[in-house]
Amino acid sequence: MPKYVWTAKDRSGKQVVKQIIHETAEGSKALLLADGCSELKLIQDEVMAAAVENFSSEKCRLLGKEIEATAERRVEAINKPPPTVFRVLWEGLGQSKGLSLLVILLSAYQAYRGNTIAALILLAALLVWILFIICVGLPGIYYGKLHKAADWNRWSEVLALVETLRKLRKIHFIKVPLSELTRFRAKALAGLGHLATALEEFKTCENQPGVPSWLYKAFAAGIYDTAKQYDKGLELLSQAIQENQSSALYLDLANRMVRYHRDRIKAKEALARAESSTISEIAKPYHLRCRGLLAYAEGDFVAAKREFEASLQLMLKTPHQPFRDGHISIVRAYLCCVLAKLNDRPAAHKCFEQAKEYLTATSEDDLIAECQKVLGV
Repeated sequence: MPKYVWTAKDRSGKQVVKQIIHETAEGSKALLLADGCSELKLIQDEVMAAAVENFSSEKCRLLGKEIEATAERRVEAINKPPPTVFRVLWEGLGQSKGLSLLVILLSAYQAYRGNTIAALILLAALLVWILFIICVGLPGIYYGKLHKAADWNRWSEVLALVETLRKLRKIHFIKVPLSELTRFRAKALAGLGHLATALEEFKTCENQPGVPSWLYKAFAAGIYDTAKQYDKGLELLSQAIQENQSSALYLDLANRMVRYHRDRIKAKEALARAESSTISEIAKPYHLRCRGLLAYAEGDFVAAKREFEASLQLMLKTPHQPFRDGHISIVRAYLCCVLAKLNDRPAAHKCFEQAKEYLTATSEDDLIAECQKVLGV
C-alpha cells in the first residue's frame, strides 16, 4: 500500500510530519483527523510514494551505515533547491565548519612556526575533504541537471546525463535507480524520433520496484506525448486510471482532454474526479492550471485569469521544483491569450515574451500560433 506523507499540527499545536500507510489518501487523512491532527497538507501522494519506493530499493551506505530517507528528510528536500557544486560545498562545509576552521588555523599556525610540510599536509587534508563533499553530491547534481535538460527538451544532453549517472552508479554509494534513468532515456529517444526503441527499452521497467503497472502506463503515456502521439498517450493513461483512481492521474486526464482533445465535458468530469480526493501540495499549481484551461475553453476569461494567476503565483514561490520552467511558461502562454481576450494587450505581450523562449525550444507550435493569433502578430 502507498505511504502517504502529510504535514499537520498535532493536538498540542506542534508542526509534525506524519507518514501513513493506507490504501487511499482519504483513508490516511481520516486516520490523522481521528488522531486530532489539523491543518493537514498532503506532501507525498501515490505517485511520489512509488518514486520513493524506487529510490529506497537502492540501498545507500556510507562507511558501512545505511542512509535512510525519512519522511522528515523528504519533506525538507522538497522545499530545497536542486543541488549545485557551490550549494553542496557550502552546506557540507557549513555542517563541518568547526573542523574546517580548526584545520585552517592549525595550518596557519604551522606555517607561522616554519613547519611548511605540516601546513601543506593539513591543507591537503582539507582539500581532500572538500573534494569528498563534492563527490557525495554528484548524483544529486547530475540528477537535477537531468530534470532541467528534459524540461527544455534538450534530448542529446539528457542521453549524455543518463550515461553519466549510469557510470556513477558503478562507483558511488548514492544510486539513481536504473528504471528512472531508463525512463529519461526513453523520453529522449522518443523526442529524437526513435519511439519504437524508446518503448522497447522502457518496457523492461514495468512492475519493477517503484514502477507498478499503473505508473508504468502513465509514464509510457508521457513518452508518447514526447513523440506528440497524444491519442496513444490518452489510451495508456485511461488504462492506468482503471488500475489506480489517483487524483494525480485524473488531473493529467483533465489536462489532456482540454489541451489536446478539446473535450470540455470529459475534461470537466476528470477534474471533478480529481477534486473528489485530496490534491498534494506539489500538484496544486497544476490543478489550478487545469481549472484555468477549462475556464478558458469555456470562454470564461475572468475565471481563467484568476486560476492562471493563482497557479503562477504558487509556482514562482518554488521555481526550483522539477519541470517548473515548462509549467510556468505554459501558464504564461495561456494567460497571454486570456489577457488579450480581456483587452489587456500590454500584459498579454509581456506574458508571451516571457514564455516564448521555452515554447520555441520545446516546439509548442500550436500554442505559439494561438498566442500570436490573439495578439495579432
